[in-house]
Amino acid sequence: MKLSVRPKVYSLPSYSLTGDLLGYLRCGLQYRYTRIGKLPSSRPVQLWFGEFIHGVLEEAFRRYQERFKKGEHALPPWAADELNSIFELIKKRLSARGLVPWDDDLERLGDLRATAAIQEMGPHLFPLIHRAEVRLYGARALPSIDKSWEFREADRYEMVGVIDVVTHVELQDPKHQDNPIVRAVLASLPKMPVENFEVIIDYKGMRRPPVSGGSYWAQYAWQLQTYGELRRRQPDALPVAAGVLVYLNELYPTKTDFETIRREVKRGKTDIPPKLGSEAEAILKSWPSKEKEAPLLPFDYRLQRSLRALPINDESIADALNAFDEVVKRIETCKGKEAKGLPVMDAWERNASDENTCTVCDSRTYCPDFQKTFGRKTGETHPKLPGFKSKEEGWGHSSRD
Repeated sequence: MKLSVRPKVYSLPSYSLTGDLLGYLRCGLQYRYTRIGKLPSSRPVQLWFGEFIHGVLEEAFRRYQERFKKGEHALPPWAADELNSIFELIKKRLSARGLVPWDDDLERLGDLRATAAIQEMGPHLFPLIHRAEVRLYGARALPSIDKSWEFREADRYEMVGVIDVVTHVELQDPKHQDNPIVRAVLASLPKMPVENFEVIIDYKGMRRPPVSGGSYWAQYAWQLQTYGELRRRQPDALPVAAGVLVYLNELYPTKTDFETIRREVKRGKTDIPPKLGSEAEAILKSWPSKEKEAPLLPFDYRLQRSLRALPINDESIADALNAFDEVVKRIETCKGKEAKGLPVMDAWERNASDENTCTVCDSRTYCPDFQKTFGRKTGETHPKLPGFKSKEEGWGHSSRD
């Protein structure tokens, strides 16, 4: 009797658009330790804030939807007690997963931004939402890498992601004609799409990046286009005509954010400068930097800065998919180098171009790129063991610097 031989295990690599592809583009070494190595960050500032603001908006929409179905007045603004109950619920969920705000200032900032998102943006956003938290899956041909670094048998990879919001927009509906989100979508479209279509909305817990001098502007556009491709292949989807990135930090800028906006406006690095003669322009010009708190800009300008609408079509999708295929190739190459015996520091690409990314990264203590780029500014010019924080002692450092 002839017995068949069990085939080798076929592993389909899976890449998340945010956690893997964008995480790697921020810094390959940081991605290797936190995503692949699953080493928890000692200061998960961005992780807590992103999870908190997403959770708050999802819960707020759920409550709005329940009331709307009952025929009750549902739109924000809501009472402070209602907001606090949402915030505490989400914080408890995150705490159960080991995610807590790094300090009281971060928690306060999270509450303020979540309040602005619900109370000011919510009345415009919630009526447009058709579905929230839509999971996406798709497969692509796995890019080939140098044969000397090949380490697995696979010809495809899985691409996964989560759309925060899917909305059906009826452009001719009179009740939406003054909606600023609808107006932003209309302004982004070169021509009127088919009668029934979808718009995808993705929240970003960050400020609006400059149009030049950085890569985040293009990377998040690629993500939105890829979401559009994955969404339109789902059985229940309508044609996807546009996508909207919502930069939530713009709804409540910090003093540092305010100064950055002023600097970008002055240097022409932002695509959303204030209108000449507007209240926003007057505030940006007249505010004295010595003040402890930055003034709150007019809501229409803050909302305009928070919204970035992009048309989604076959050409833009193709460009985005090709860009992400190239990122997958780079990740697979790094994995292959490590699998073939190269040390982690030699196998993985490093990126010390964004100081904020490096600031919250534990690997900076021994990353030569960080020490070369920011070492003089921070005083970290030589490798040392990471610091630690304990409830009893607060911040400290290992004795072995």
